[in-house]
Amino acid sequence: MRLLEYQGRILLKEAGIPVPGGAVAGTPEEAYEIASKQLDGRAVVKAQVPVGGRGKAGGIKIVDSPDEARKVSKSLLGSELKGEEISRLLLVEPVDIEQEFYISVLLDRGTKGPIVIFSIEGGVDIEEVAAKTPDKIHKVRPDPIMGLQPYQIRELLYQAEFEGEIFKEFYGLVEKLFQAYQEYGATLVEINPVALTKEGELIALDSKVKIDDDSRAMEEVERILPEGEERRDKTELERKAAEVGLQYVELDGTIGVIGNGAGLVMATLDVLDQKGGQPANFLDVGGGADADLMAKAYEIVTEKKGLEGLFINIFGGITRCDEIAKGIVKALAEKEADFPLVVRLTGTNEKQGRKILEENGISAAESLDEGAEAVIEKSSIR
Repeated sequence: MRLLEYQGRILLKEAGIPVPGGAVAGTPEEAYEIASKQLDGRAVVKAQVPVGGRGKAGGIKIVDSPDEARKVSKSLLGSELKGEEISRLLLVEPVDIEQEFYISVLLDRGTKGPIVIFSIEGGVDIEEVAAKTPDKIHKVRPDPIMGLQPYQIRELLYQAEFEGEIFKEFYGLVEKLFQAYQEYGATLVEINPVALTKEGELIALDSKVKIDDDSRAMEEVERILPEGEERRDKTELERKAAEVGLQYVELDGTIGVIGNGAGLVMATLDVLDQKGGQPANFLDVGGGADADLMAKAYEIVTEKKGLEGLFINIFGGITRCDEIAKGIVKALAEKEADFPLVVRLTGTNEKQGRKILEENGISAAESLDEGAEAVIEKSSIR
């Protein structure tokens, strides 16, 4: 479950983490009412869509009056942001910021445990900070059973040279964020930025929360979120995949993945990650996929912007490798790949499938490791 920002704010507030006052609007008139009656006229208007980079894409606006809130809301509602239709807006009170920080707790795929990340550079792309100034990114890895220890929190915060009350406040915030990660069965709880106000208060200005669909805490999450609301906000590609019966989850990387069977696809994501690749998605074509379904899977995966490579990993049981190969060829005839394509076929009708690929100029990798390494190498020199 990927929560929208306003839903994540509800969980943060429930965990005792301060957030700015505000409310959600679905119409320009509702935005006017919120700005005039709840926020004293001035507001930050934020598009509620399940994508990052909203500010740079024009999805976040500062308004100075209820009339301006109505005008901006009218221009945003019904429009698209990175392919996602804006149907709701979050209006929050502006905050006088002294300094911004980044903090998150997420499930580390490599260690199969939680990792806490803290940076004194908030409000920007954390990937950019990690690439250009890695000394500003600090991480600790709590034991999955013992949890986050006091010395680990102190280790994170010493770099910021906090003193006195602000150290205690930030210490408490990190504690609460980790507790929320555990209690809600999350795979990611991120605040970017955490603002230190000119009055010396800490406040979460944004939220990014993902909950494990199979978590036993799901009932608690459902209880906290407003009754009757849509719980699962899918991206456009996730909705499109669901319509044709495909299991697709959009991720933040650049290497597309198609496989058959959830276990095999997850293993493919893990191997790519371990070898330095960044998976762009999870897509399981399921057992018994035929050429047409494979072609549809290819179409959906390759619609993602910024794709730098595609790895198709098929283990033929009920699924026949020759049908998969026909689907790949069919898909390429309709939409030629402008990025490296690596295919691994093994199992039922493997030889026939490889032959079909070879006749169309596509070579097949011998193993999962070989295929993962090949697509990473080819995409890096593209």
